[in-house]
Amino acid sequence: MEKIIKRTFFRFFGPTLVASLALAVVSMTDLIVAGQLLGGSAFTAISLALPVTIFVQIIAAVFGGGAGIVLSNLLGQGEREHCDRVFTAALVSAAAIGVAAAALGLLFLDPLILLLGGQPGAGMDAARQYIGILLLGLPFLILAPVQLTFLRNDSNPRYSMFCVLAGGVWNLIANLSLVLLFDLGIAGIAVGTVTSQLLSCFLSGRKLYRKGSSFHLTGKPCWSFSAVREIALPGLPAAMIFFFQVVLTVVINRTLALTGGDSAVGVYAVVKYLITFLYAFYDGVTGAVQPMLGVYRGEGEIGNLRRTVSVSFRIMLLMSVGITLLLELGAPLFCVIFGVEQEMREITITAIRIQALFCITAGILAYLGAFYRCTGHAGVAMVIAACDNLIFPVSIILLLANFTPLGSNSVYWGLVFADYATLLVLFCALPVSRREGESPLLLVPVQDVQDGAVFQVLIQDKYEDIPKISAEIDDFCEEHGVPMKKQYTISLCMEELVVNVIQMGFRREQGNYIDIRVSVLPDQRVVLRIRDDAVEFDPTQSHEASLDDLMDGSHQEDHNELGLLMVKKMAQSYSYKRTVGFNDFMVVL
Repeated sequence: MEKIIKRTFFRFFGPTLVASLALAVVSMTDLIVAGQLLGGSAFTAISLALPVTIFVQIIAAVFGGGAGIVLSNLLGQGEREHCDRVFTAALVSAAAIGVAAAALGLLFLDPLILLLGGQPGAGMDAARQYIGILLLGLPFLILAPVQLTFLRNDSNPRYSMFCVLAGGVWNLIANLSLVLLFDLGIAGIAVGTVTSQLLSCFLSGRKLYRKGSSFHLTGKPCWSFSAVREIALPGLPAAMIFFFQVVLTVVINRTLALTGGDSAVGVYAVVKYLITFLYAFYDGVTGAVQPMLGVYRGEGEIGNLRRTVSVSFRIMLLMSVGITLLLELGAPLFCVIFGVEQEMREITITAIRIQALFCITAGILAYLGAFYRCTGHAGVAMVIAACDNLIFPVSIILLLANFTPLGSNSVYWGLVFADYATLLVLFCALPVSRREGESPLLLVPVQDVQDGAVFQVLIQDKYEDIPKISAEIDDFCEEHGVPMKKQYTISLCMEELVVNVIQMGFRREQGNYIDIRVSVLPDQRVVLRIRDDAVEFDPTQSHEASLDDLMDGSHQEDHNELGLLMVKKMAQSYSYKRTVGFNDFMVVL
């Protein structure tokens, strides 16, 4: 089973990693174009707009990341109507906040710019153009990352990656063409940014709002404070990280200015950009694992959840070690790449190598924060966010800067020690947060959450396995008192469904698997679940032809309609869901 989990993880990891790296590059596009082509006032305007960007990230984390966790959990539980309500509430809330914030910002644009640190003059005019256009497009700046998160939770990580890349390419083309060809200056850069997110919204919406999506907009009343709380709770820790980082950056810049002057602040800009880019690798892991953790938690399949952690955490550790070695050995090369002046190279190399010492702990904390958000322990995730991004780094940096001779390096050593202090607090807090029946570290139930006796087997797409599995199911049912007639019904349904999957679902590739589970409930009902990684197919939506038409061959379908009709006729109820790239068909007999 771990091999299947690993394949599923990498199905999400590759596209998510590419998208994370692309976002890291795109986030610097405006700054690079402004610095290279427009000069100081444009550069200052973009710097002043940083709080607007952080505001977008916070709202996207709450209503994208938070709602994504809730949606994947509900998909695992099969709560489709609840999914639609959460999906609609999240989109409506994000859009409404975007519109309201844009209106207020435009209404009080000049006071806002002065509050952000703007000064009258050319810089004020540039800031007015840039921030004003960003505010006009604020709803799209918010909705774009929210929709991309929902796409990933709808088992479309590759298309989500395509939307990010398409928006990034358009942003670069638009920035260069509007500045160089149309001479729009800083306004051209802002228009390029807004239209790139508008394009991303349009492309992601085409896939997200299609008929076959797992989530649908509902016309029923769905907005309420309880709905917003349900969405925001798991997303709040990630959102607060952005806010904490703003406060921390102010403290770091002031400390560096006092201990090392402007050159020390410049060194930190290089280190900060480098670390931010490398953190995209961590985001690739946490973004890929989120839908899987949410679905398995919703299904109560703790075994699969643990296997997911085993596979993904090993990848995170390997990446962290690789990044550490890269920073330690490649520090001189990075100085050349970033154009660091000769007299500043030595202190820059030292700063990069000190920062390399916290890459492993940073990877662990990033992973644990995402894990606890996805598994219903938002409070623990908030402790990690506050300790690692605000409380410990600020206090330790100030202590080292004022009471040790480390100088500007007190900042980098402070960030390293803050990680270790956070891990210490976390392991002290876990026993307090642990509920009865949960494991000590992961805080999840020790065993799968399920009722009754369970038979489960994993087979490949081979017809010859079916008779053997049918015999094993008969033995299992007999052992648990299932009547002979129902045993025959269970075996028949299993055979029809598995044959349909092999014939129709795996036509394009080999080596796929089918997960068969039979559960005997305390009331003697039997639940048969067939899960496969075949092409998407919802048996509940197939055309209901008459039995006579199916028998005489006058009705033709690209799947075994007769077998599916027999299963539906024999079942008390049946349901289908598509989660993390798998078809999941459940029949109650």
